[in-house]
This record gives sequence, structure tokens and C-alpha cells, in this order.
Amino acid sequence: MPPHPTLYLRRGVFLRHGAYDTSFRISADYDAMLRWLANGHIRLAYIPEVLVKMRTGGESNRSLGHILRKSREDLRALRRNEVGGMGTLILKNVSKLSQFIHRERPAP
Repeated sequence: MPPHPTLYLRRGVFLRHGAYDTSFRISADYDAMLRWLANGHIRLAYIPEVLVKMRTGGESNRSLGHILRKSREDLRALRRNEVGGMGTLILKNVSKLSQFIHRERPAP
């Protein structure tokens, strides 16, 4: 799954497949990307250059409560879009652990 700031879509994708579902307080972008990419039959193109540099963290990792809420919402999105379940969620979360271990330190 691409990081959400690097996904650029044409207006037609939103018109055909819908926008963000705001019943997801943290994972609306994840749910939408699953819907668009897994079920939307849209073509993607890879651009081999850095367009966005994201920092680690954000709303989904602000606290343990937010991490748990995000995980519940992610599981709901996976099931809703019929692309996985608990195993997929575990793999997704484990794959992100390295972000927190290898954090860049700010320059002094």
C-alpha cells in the first residue's frame, strides 16, 4: 500500500468509486485506498523519484489508544473490502515496526 500523500488520482476515480468514508476516524485513507486499488480496476504508474518525505507518527500513532483504534478500523476496512482479515492486519502492523526502530534523529 503506498503512503497516502504519494497517491494521486483522477477525479473520475472518486466519482466512480466514492470518496473517503468519514465513519473511519483514523483509517479513512486506508479504507479508500483498499477500495480504489483492490476493487476499482484502476491503472497505476510508478514514478521513480521522491515526491514526498513523510515523518513517522501522525494521528494513527499518537497514543496506544489511537494505535488500537487504528487497528480496529484497519481490520474493518480489510473485511469490508474483502482483501484480508486478522492475518493481513498482523502482517501490516509488523511491517511497520522498523519505522520506529530506525527513526532518523534530528540534527543538533
